Amino acid sequence: MGMKVPRHVTDECLRLAGIDPLDGASESEFQLQLVCEAKRLGWECYHTHDSRRSEAGFPDLVLIRGAVLIVAELKVKRNKTTAAQEMWLELFAGVGARVFRWRPEHWETIVEQLKGA
Repeated sequence: MGMKVPRHVTDECLRLAGIDPLDGASESEFQLQLVCEAKRLGWECYHTHDSRRSEAGFPDLVLIRGAVLIVAELKVKRNKTTAAQEMWLELFAGVGARVFRWRPEHWETIVEQLKGA
């Protein structure tokens, strides 16, 4: 019976080997890793866990740190934002939120945005 290695350790090992741990990740896996990184960097994070009874198109993540508000829609593979999602993103951008459409392949840029905001 082997020892269980925490996910963040295996992910870092994969990255050091040049393998992207988010390659092929589901949206929920991508979101989980993103929320963990955001919290590590001091962000408060909100996600509606069951959106079936919520307004259509509301963004996947709302992040707040200090006076900065980030709103992000997460997509994997070839998925695209819907008209309702674009409407919400435009509304948030209109009041000064930093609005993003994030994908796993943009991981390094996402981390830089979270660090620099």
